[in-house]
Amino acid sequence: MPRNSTFLIWGLGAAALLAAAPARAQVDSVRASTLPGRQLAEKAYNAGLANYSAQNYSAALASFNQALTAKPDFAPAYANRAATRVALKNYPAAVADYDQALKLEPGAYAHYFGRAQAHEAAGEGPAAEADYGAALQANAAYAPAWYNRGVLRFEKGEYQAARDDFDGAVKADPAYAYAYHDRASANLELTNWPAAIMDYTKALALQPTLLPALLNRAAAERRTGQLPEALRDYDAYLAQKTDNPLAFTNRGNARFENKDYAGALADFDRAIALDAKYAYAWNNRAAAELKLEHYAKANADATEALRLNPKYAEAYLNRGHAREMLRQADEACQDWHQAAALGLAVGNDYAAAAGCAGNAAEVPAGK
Repeated sequence: MPRNSTFLIWGLGAAALLAAAPARAQVDSVRASTLPGRQLAEKAYNAGLANYSAQNYSAALASFNQALTAKPDFAPAYANRAATRVALKNYPAAVADYDQALKLEPGAYAHYFGRAQAHEAAGEGPAAEADYGAALQANAAYAPAWYNRGVLRFEKGEYQAARDDFDGAVKADPAYAYAYHDRASANLELTNWPAAIMDYTKALALQPTLLPALLNRAAAERRTGQLPEALRDYDAYLAQKTDNPLAFTNRGNARFENKDYAGALADFDRAIALDAKYAYAWNNRAAAELKLEHYAKANADATEALRLNPKYAEAYLNRGHAREMLRQADEACQDWHQAAALGLAVGNDYAAAAGCAGNAAEVPAGK
């Protein structure tokens, strides 16, 4: 799931935007006239902000420590020290600082959001989800909390709940490109292909550089039989990013479905050149070579796919076809039966049609 950078802004209110990088310290300054006698705390606090902005996190931590020594009830200093500790990957201490900030400013949604980010960075998903929920109870119009909770739910496979959260994010912020993108991905998992295409399109309209949306929209378009549109999206993606073996493999699959077997073969070549351990690309290249009647090459490629993944049922099926054409009948029968034993019942059909000796392989239940 894409995430964009995070920062916290403090002033009369508090707001934050997303979570992948640590939260930035607040950027406002406290005027000396508002805190008589607390000039040391203010000076140290502002030094902490400057050090954080310069990514000098150790110095920022020391400055916020100094500010809190001088003024123990300084809630923004606790919150920004927490953000600094997240940057330093000291997540338990960050959570403790957000706890203190919430004691001083009960119900502050930004503190709940920051604590959720610290929990999430520490791998504490349930606690993070609860805090994103608390942030939304305090401010239901805060789009990043909807979005981040949606990402957690998506990663757990709770696609409907994730979709509902991404709905909340785009209602709160209609220009939130990542929320449209991830709502589209939830729709993809829920097999709502038209809705997925619409949301990927909206995400791209808002942020044309969001390349994963091109790749994912193409997948949805293939599901609805829109091969020309899918191929245009793959072309647009690969014109800008040429180091992704998955993209070449997916375009190869679309070309294969479009009966452009030579084009598919070229794409699988590129995928393998980028990742020689990509079993899926080896098997798909074998399928393209079968269509082009390159049977010896298809046999070799399917064999390599099986070396990389010995339980790859489709590779057994394809190698069986290649071996049949190479007049290796017994070996072809063995491959088809093995494909069936791994869950592809059609392997038994090919074996029966070819008159293979022996009983049909038992297909695992549910396959």
